[in-house]
Amino acid sequence: FAVASRLPVEAKITRTTTKYALRRALEPIVPAHVLHRPKLGFPVPIRHWLRAGELLEWAYASVDASQAGHLVDLAAVRRMLDEHRNGVSDHSRRLWTVLIFMLWHAIFVEHSVVPQISEPQYPVEL
Repeated sequence: FAVASRLPVEAKITRTTTKYALRRALEPIVPAHVLHRPKLGFPVPIRHWLRAGELLEWAYASVDASQAGHLVDLAAVRRMLDEHRNGVSDHSRRLWTVLIFMLWHAIFVEHSVVPQISEPQYPVEL
């Protein structure tokens, strides 16, 4: 950070390239097709997790326990879960959005879920 903060903006960003200085510094090490590829998101395999296993079980349990039926068509969410699980359709993005909304509703509106967040453990005394 100390080095980057001292670089002029023109050395860090051009009209077409972000992280310009970093990319130039890595040219001898990183292959060009990796260095100059378009920016990628951080992929999470929600699509696969919602087909089987604990996340799918949690999703069905969340729909069954939800008190958000006046805001969300819970029968439609169950149908989407069924279709997604059976490979009929990829509803992963829609399902994730509605499931996280239902979790928020359970925590902050229904007060039926209490987040279990443990105290952080640090390797040294703070």
